[in-house]
Parts: sequence; C-alpha cells; structure tokens
Amino acid sequence: MLKTTALFCALIAHVAFAQTNDAERVMDYSFIIQDSPAQLFTMRQVNQSYLSGYRLLVRGLYAASPDDRIADLIQVGLQVLLFMPVTHEEGHRSILTVNNIGSISQPYFNRHGAAYVKGVTDQTLQELRDTDLPTYIRLHAAGLESDYMLTKRVEALGSFGQDAFHHFKWEYWTRKLSIIQYYATGLFHYDMDLEEETDELQRDIVGHDVYGAARHLHRPAMAFHRYTRYSSLTDDEKKYVSRLGWRSFLNLLNPLIIGKTNFKLTTRMAVNGGFGYTMAPFGDFIDENVWLKYDDLCLSFYARQFQNKDNWFHGFGLGVSDLRVYSRLSLSLSGHFWRQPRDFSFHTADSFAGGAVDLDVRYFFSGKSDGWLDAFSIDAGCVYKSKGFLPEELYLDEHFGFRLGTTIRL
Repeated sequence: MLKTTALFCALIAHVAFAQTNDAERVMDYSFIIQDSPAQLFTMRQVNQSYLSGYRLLVRGLYAASPDDRIADLIQVGLQVLLFMPVTHEEGHRSILTVNNIGSISQPYFNRHGAAYVKGVTDQTLQELRDTDLPTYIRLHAAGLESDYMLTKRVEALGSFGQDAFHHFKWEYWTRKLSIIQYYATGLFHYDMDLEEETDELQRDIVGHDVYGAARHLHRPAMAFHRYTRYSSLTDDEKKYVSRLGWRSFLNLLNPLIIGKTNFKLTTRMAVNGGFGYTMAPFGDFIDENVWLKYDDLCLSFYARQFQNKDNWFHGFGLGVSDLRVYSRLSLSLSGHFWRQPRDFSFHTADSFAGGAVDLDVRYFFSGKSDGWLDAFSIDAGCVYKSKGFLPEELYLDEHFGFRLGTTIRL
C-alpha cells in the first residue's frame, strides 16, 4: 500500500509539472502515507492527501487545457460525481474503522441519488449506539466533519498564499455549498424516497446524517432503525435541525468565497478571517478563524463555541505553519484547548477541560537541477490529545499517535 501510494503521488506530480509553465511559482503538496491508527486511511490522511492530489490535478488541467472553461467543467463534474462523495463517505468509514467495525464504502450515487457506507449489521450499529452514543452520533456527522475540515485546509492555503486561488476554487465552492445544502434540509419538510433495504448489509449505515443524529441525540433509547424521515421527527428535533440549518450559513462568511485570499496590512503582513460551523458528537460548534502572515511566518488562531442542547462550552487553538528552522528543515505546530460537556452529554451543563498538541516536522532533499522535482521531504508528525472531541482526530478518548508522509515541491 505504501509503495502504491507513493508511486501514485509521484505520477500525478510528474504529469502536473510536465504540463505546467516553468515560470509558475513553486508550491508544496503534502501526503500522509501512514497515520494512527494504521488501519486503512484516517480522516486526516484522506483529507490532506486528497487535497494535495486535487491541487496537482487542477494545476495540470489548467496548463493542458486550451480554454479554462473546459478545465472548470471537468472539475465541477469530478467534484459532484466522484470527489465529494468519496471524501464524505470516507469520513463515515473512518469512524467505523477506528472502532474495529468493518464496512464497505460505496461512494457512487445509486438510483436514490445517495452514496453509502454499507456492510454493517443492525446488531452492530445498535450495540454501538447503546454502549457509546457519542461515537454513534459522530458516525452520523463524520462526513460533514470531513467536508468542513477540508474547507478549513483550503482557507489556510489561500490565506497564507500557499497556492493560487484558481487551483482550489471549485473544490472550495462546491464543498461549501454541499455542506450548507445538507444542513439546510432541516429548514423545511424534506424526505428522500428511501426505504431500508431488505438485506441489512446493503443499507446505508445511518441514512440522512442530520435527521438521524438529531433523533438519536433526543431519543437514544428508542426502537432501533437506521433511516430517519423529517416527518418522524418530534417538534424538539425539528427545532434542533432548523438550528443546524440556519447556523450552517455561517460557513459562507469568509472572503475566500469571493476569491479574496487575504488583506494586506503592510508590505510584509496580510490577514484573513472567517466563520465556520458543523456538528459535534454532542451537538454542534461555531468557529471564528484568523490567519496572519508576516513575511514567511504563518500563524493561525480560532475561537470555538460548542453547544449541546441548551448549554455553551468554549475552546480555542493556536498554530504556526511551515516555520523554516533552517534551509532544509521546517515544522508546523498547533495547540488546542477546550471545555466540553461531561461524558459528551447532549443535556448536561457540567463540563471537563482538555487539550491537544500536534507537531509535524519536514526534512527536505533537493531535487535534480534539470529535473521536474524541485525538492521532496520526509515528514514525521505526532499528536497528543486528552479526552475530548477534536475535528479530524478519530479518538474521543486520550490518544498519542504518530504519522509519516512526504511533501513534494514543484
């Protein structure tokens, strides 16, 4: 698997470079080859590697296409029919995998217009719900969590000037609209014509992500079934999904939506900021994000407000990206702090404190002076987190993990 992944990354990079104007500025593309746990792919691994591969593909498309509109059309088609379903369903699948539950990702739209993760019995899912409700709720929201974290990665790239806007604009726009479209179904009576399949192994694991999460947050002990219709929600649950729907529009409040990557404060300093919103295993959360670039120093900050049913809890995070220690060595470091509801409860006002530290180190080797590769690196990362929910980190309990990867520069 490692050799195949590395070969695929190198092939994309070679094709992209071969079709790209030599005057185009050098950019980095990072891939995670192995993450923790080392079981298939983690959410972080899929998101980071996918976004780098996508940017390389788009760079090559624009260089090879005689008309940018052709490249735009290809991107939109790939986004809607393949890329978004794959990454969204991989978010769901990763939660099952880390809990040692086997499943099959089917990221292609069926006759109902739905992509599935399937291959899991009702008994397995019911046992997960009854013994670990926060993880079961997160299983519903993980696809949207993955989508949200991809948009945050894109916003950091744009705000720090680490790639040209046209290399990720369609990924960003379609991903944002997809998130809002999903949450906005809670603003009105919307039901897909979807019945639970006779063969339970052919059923989607959760059905409608938002409706299912709302029903189980409010009624975790009710008779088990997977697919939830809007008409079967209680008044409280309809009020809750409406809350999610309205708040999802906060995701539009970022200048990158209109192609503005940052604001120049001085000749050496630029800043950008915006809001973000998605679900958590015990409710939902709002982010206020700030990205600051001073020369080559890239700093990020977010303030985060979690909410369960009625109570608010707060958190924040700080980070530095691609800090050049010396010519061949760079590092990225982030820290997170949170207060979250005790036992990840949807109802309690009690809370606990937690945090995380994430470090990534890259050592670069020079490429050939007459070759297509400017440089490549060996990447090593580690993360420690206490108990708590951190988006894109699969474990809700305390965890210490490592990862390995590579970055290509061209």
